[in-house]
Amino acid sequence: MRVAEVVASTLAAHGVSCVFGVLGDGNLPILDVLVRVHGADYVAAAREDGAVLMADGYARAGGRLGVATVTHGPALTNAVTALTEAARARTPMLVVAADTPPGDRRNPQAIDQEDVVRPTGAGVQHVHSAESAGADTVRAVRRAFVERRPIVLNVPTTLLGLDAGTGEAGTFREDRAPVPPPSVEEVARVAEALARAERPVIVAGRGAAHARDDLAVLGERAGALLATTLKAKGFFGGDPFDVGVCGGFATALGRELIRSSDLILAVGAGLNSFTVDGGRMLAGDPVIVHNDVRAEAFGEWVSADLRILGDAGALARMLTETVEPKTGWRTPEIERRIAEYAYENEFPDASDETGLDPHTVVAALERMVPRERTLVVEGGHAALSEPCRGLSVPDPSGFVFPVNFGSIGLGLASAIGAATARPDRVTLAVTGDGALMMNLAELDTAVRRRLRLVVVVMNDAAFGYEYHNMLHRGMDVGLSLIPRPDFAAVARAFGAQAVTVLTPGELDDLKTLIADPSGPVLVDARLTRNVRTRWFAEHENGLDPADPDFRPRYR
Repeated sequence: MRVAEVVASTLAAHGVSCVFGVLGDGNLPILDVLVRVHGADYVAAAREDGAVLMADGYARAGGRLGVATVTHGPALTNAVTALTEAARARTPMLVVAADTPPGDRRNPQAIDQEDVVRPTGAGVQHVHSAESAGADTVRAVRRAFVERRPIVLNVPTTLLGLDAGTGEAGTFREDRAPVPPPSVEEVARVAEALARAERPVIVAGRGAAHARDDLAVLGERAGALLATTLKAKGFFGGDPFDVGVCGGFATALGRELIRSSDLILAVGAGLNSFTVDGGRMLAGDPVIVHNDVRAEAFGEWVSADLRILGDAGALARMLTETVEPKTGWRTPEIERRIAEYAYENEFPDASDETGLDPHTVVAALERMVPRERTLVVEGGHAALSEPCRGLSVPDPSGFVFPVNFGSIGLGLASAIGAATARPDRVTLAVTGDGALMMNLAELDTAVRRRLRLVVVVMNDAAFGYEYHNMLHRGMDVGLSLIPRPDFAAVARAFGAQAVTVLTPGELDDLKTLIADPSGPVLVDARLTRNVRTRWFAEHENGLDPADPDFRPRYR
């Protein structure tokens, strides 16, 4: 077998059945074998960064290895931002990249590819020789899972046609490494703290993904509310005492209750500034108990009163056996308030003659898009905070958040990957007009794939975050105003269904279009700039929603 065949067959042996990419002379021999011989589904992206973002979204929503392929030189440099996003999200992913022949100084695409990749936080695995090609590919797959980050499999083009020999490369199987339980003494200290607490809250992060049921049982016994970090959104979905996300993107009710807690048990969760909302979620001066499997996680952001090293599920079971049952938060009144909470009741509609209130758009999407959804949230003023707060998801895999690098323009491609991984769900991507302009070409990819994808453009004809920031600082906001094209007309030109909405009444007419789409749908939601989102008003203006002077709308 040639090296190209060995790399392709090794990937197929590891279950790789879908590859996102952009073809070039260096990677086409591998991709040809993957598709022609092994039947892989190839999703042709418009750009290399789009391909890597699609593989990232595919991995996050599908819970399996994401694979992208690019050729050498500028193809790899095009993917740097996407690689950084995936590395910071700790996404297990493989990027199969060709490399120019070593020492070929005449090739205009020659570049030190490892030097390009290293600052992104991704890893590089070189295919060192024809004989080691299979083993090097297995090593790349293993590293992607074990190191929880993208690995660039760097394949020199001079090796692709060489005989790789007959050696067996083997395969790697991901098994969750066993984690020791917490010590009995540490559990006893936590049990004592829970016994004293009257209003405990359990905050779960992605590190507790395997312990959902154990934590729910503990919550019931300890009288605790259940909450999550943003990235674990949907973790406790369906539990009557789930108050949603803890932190800056909490609902008004969740914020009120969590801030009144006297103990926070953070399990598999990083207590970063977003989760504690810069300290605002700790207003009640609660006892903080932090559980993690990594000692280095303790004290990184918030100093905990008790630090418990060990498995989250084991901790929950041990505490359930130790703690005496109590009512705590779990009263009929609190259950009723959680059941009756509706995001759309937080603020009255402030749409005006210039456009829609972004809160109103989010409330309409929550009503109309099926709850069994995948939600992809983009960065930006109106596209970030309110969708994170007001749109529910069925489980954490239904929430894809490509904002770990703080970049905009990553949402559409991430949503294409997520929709490919979960065709059984409608994928709802909320983006801004500036962000969409950065990757508008990938609409063609979505149309070619006939994905069940709803793209909602929160369109204020500006870079919205900068507009509100400049307005608050007394700067010339004209620098942030950028007239946009007719997005609906552009989307229809690509072959998607599309509509422009300017009033709440037109929003109400969307349901038949977005509830069960058979292909991509774009909704161009024209927003008023006279409304700032709650997150911006609070964090940029230093206002507190509990303050009677707080208003999301300019007065």
